[in-house]
Amino acid sequence: MNQSKTMEPAVFDTIIVGAGLSGLYAARILSQAGQRVAVLEARDRVGGLTCSEYSEYLGEHVDLGGAWLADAHTRMHALVQEFKVPLIRQFVTGKEVAMDGETRHLGEVGSFPGREAVLPELQTVMAKLERELTDLDIDAPWAHTKADELDAMTFASWMKQNIETPGLHALMTASTNAFFGVRPEEVSCLEAMHLFKTCGDILLMGDTNTGGQSAHMMGSQLVSQGLASTVNGVVSLSSPVRRIIQDDEGVTVECEATTWHGQHLICALPPVMINRLEFEPMLPAYRREFHQRCPMGRYAKAILTYETPFWRNQDLSGVVMSIDNRMTGIFDLGDTESQRGVITVLFGGETSIQLDDATEAERDQIILDLAAKSLGEAARKPVQMVVKQWAAEPWSNGGACSYMTPGTLTTIGDRLWQPCGRIHWAGTHLSKVWRGYMEGACAAGEAAANAVLAA
Repeated sequence: MNQSKTMEPAVFDTIIVGAGLSGLYAARILSQAGQRVAVLEARDRVGGLTCSEYSEYLGEHVDLGGAWLADAHTRMHALVQEFKVPLIRQFVTGKEVAMDGETRHLGEVGSFPGREAVLPELQTVMAKLERELTDLDIDAPWAHTKADELDAMTFASWMKQNIETPGLHALMTASTNAFFGVRPEEVSCLEAMHLFKTCGDILLMGDTNTGGQSAHMMGSQLVSQGLASTVNGVVSLSSPVRRIIQDDEGVTVECEATTWHGQHLICALPPVMINRLEFEPMLPAYRREFHQRCPMGRYAKAILTYETPFWRNQDLSGVVMSIDNRMTGIFDLGDTESQRGVITVLFGGETSIQLDDATEAERDQIILDLAAKSLGEAARKPVQMVVKQWAAEPWSNGGACSYMTPGTLTTIGDRLWQPCGRIHWAGTHLSKVWRGYMEGACAAGEAAANAVLAA
């Protein structure tokens, strides 16, 4: 991978801002088409919302960002094979735990232990949601017959209209915490339904058999490193972009110490980060408004490593859900032959606020308490623990997926995928398939690259 902080101005076919999966996937397609590409990244690493650390104790990487794949993630599966990244089927042997305060419920994985009473109503509500999704066009959600009504309300409002029992309300709240990183009161109902549709459906997203939680990598950032090595041009790290100028001749991008010239530009950043950039001429008003109305979700992730996977001796799968929404969940990251024990504790949306507001010692205690109550007291003594709070990342301001506030899709949605002159847009938040996932990031990068080639 080429890195540059001091090179003289050079002309490229396309400049890409952001060396996450979306930007690098776009760079790969353009490189394969014969273009010379410059990828500019503010961080000192590639990978964006994928971040892997090598564990000497485990002898492999652990992922503090995106990690899970569904069987339908064909782009990512191809990259995993190409760059030889370890991929492990989600361990689900044994019982699932569902925590409700101090009470621990046990059941088969995926059986919603402790929430059996709400399952009949869940089927009814899912049928209602599916009927709404049937008429929703992924390419034009604003054309839904009830678009104005659905986009004027939050997903919490839809839940209030369609859910009777508090138990099911809590279960559906957990879905937006997990998939958006926000409470249902914060996200547009139409936006939530659009995301569910791009990912198949809400149950598939969390499925551990073939869906969104069915397999995980041990080193997801290795994919971005592999993609960076294939770029025909330059990948410049520690190069935060300050100003983007476009005219009839092309695009000029100014960083702190370098200037770059190209014919086209792909911006593969979260909307909130695009607000930091200066554009000349200014972006259209609708585009600036979108960037203001599409914040990032709140996410945190902890990886805890143990001498053994002790919970398996208790016939526990390591899969833990939270009925009272004190966390998003816990998963066993080992395979069937694991000698070491490794779990991840996830926090999304409202559940992550407790960590963001805590000191480091308080944060660690919260995590260890939840792990111990779920899997046993031995969970209080990990050999290693590492925590990533994505809201504290200066070049992320959140993690996994952005979300649109009420009124956004019906006001400016029909222009979200349009280029602004020579500037094209990428990022998992704009994907029409598997939004918020690594597959969505690649799909959006592919769409942006093809748009540049067709321009």
